[in-house]
Amino acid sequence: MQVTTQKEIPNRQHDKKQEKPKFLNDREKLQIVRQEFKTKISPYLAKLTKKSEAISKQFVPDPREADDFVGSTRAPFEEGKLNQGIYGMERIYEDRVLLTPYFECSAYCRYCFKKTRTLGGEAKAMNRAQLDQAFEYIAKEKGIKTLLITGGDPFLAVDSIEYILQRVQDIDHINHIRIGTRNILFEPQRITPEVAEMISRYQKIDPKDPKKSKVIGIGLSINHKDELTPEIIEAVNLFTSKGIAIYGQSVLMKGINDTEKDLYELIEYLMLAGINPYYLLHCMPVVGSQHLRTSVSKGQELLRSIEALSGTYAFKHYIYVSPIGKHRVSPHETLKYINIGSQRYIERTSAYKANDFLKYSGKSKLPEHHYEDERGFIVSRYLDAHDEA
Repeated sequence: MQVTTQKEIPNRQHDKKQEKPKFLNDREKLQIVRQEFKTKISPYLAKLTKKSEAISKQFVPDPREADDFVGSTRAPFEEGKLNQGIYGMERIYEDRVLLTPYFECSAYCRYCFKKTRTLGGEAKAMNRAQLDQAFEYIAKEKGIKTLLITGGDPFLAVDSIEYILQRVQDIDHINHIRIGTRNILFEPQRITPEVAEMISRYQKIDPKDPKKSKVIGIGLSINHKDELTPEIIEAVNLFTSKGIAIYGQSVLMKGINDTEKDLYELIEYLMLAGINPYYLLHCMPVVGSQHLRTSVSKGQELLRSIEALSGTYAFKHYIYVSPIGKHRVSPHETLKYINIGSQRYIERTSAYKANDFLKYSGKSKLPEHHYEDERGFIVSRYLDAHDEA
């Protein structure tokens, strides 16, 4: 289900200075990869990588990471981390704001869209003064309803999570708090009854006036059923038993979960673990990720193939992400393609207005491969991939 428009547009994104020497063997490529992008695997995760190829592929360096591909980007979606002059805060939507209190992880995913800052950069953290500055801004912006706490991984800085949850109690217009994590997979032992109890204390449901409620959810990244070990499920249960909802976020990746069987089993295992399948994300065009990326239409095909089996319990949203935000894709949607240089892009009108994006992000212009249509909406061109091995 696709429409292709043959339209040649000059490609300005590829930086020739970053091209790798040709004709390198795998050993030489792997040396380049390890020099440029660090490897980090927690002790618990190391045991899992030896048992599961699907897990190993996500964390063990691959020579193909040295193969830069046209259209890839080395620092995707990072421009917003200095929003309003506040380091670690990002706002591109009217009703949501994101805080990144800690930029480090206990393990490094090879496909991470923050790859150049985690695998290739230095870990940083928001200090209390920066957090306080962020909350001064948030308190004044009455249109913000949702606070996202992300990383790196916030569960490496539990004290910061608690400080944020304390501060948000005094901001009446913040009703939804979401904590994004993958560290439960890396270090399930960090999730103790005390941590779960602390977080649950800050969830408040007001039956008489729901608009005064503070609802907390945790977005947990899980990509394969092999990741749902007894220890991870026990950690999840510590939260769900306290009334904290867990939402599953999964990245569609070639050779990991891109078959009907693997995707259906992932959904089934998530549900059986008490995790709500929420986001299925297309793997972003991060440098060194080409060997993991499927086409966007591959995800549509898989979701259509399991509709009769999964019913209403499949992922709530299938999305890809560009610098302006999330783009939801229906399994039955017809995609429009254009060619930019030698690469195929998906051209699509987003749900976001250009003036709103510029206003909330603090930017002076739209990102590359995005433009404003006659109605004021942003048209996005997203780099697709191919399904061949």
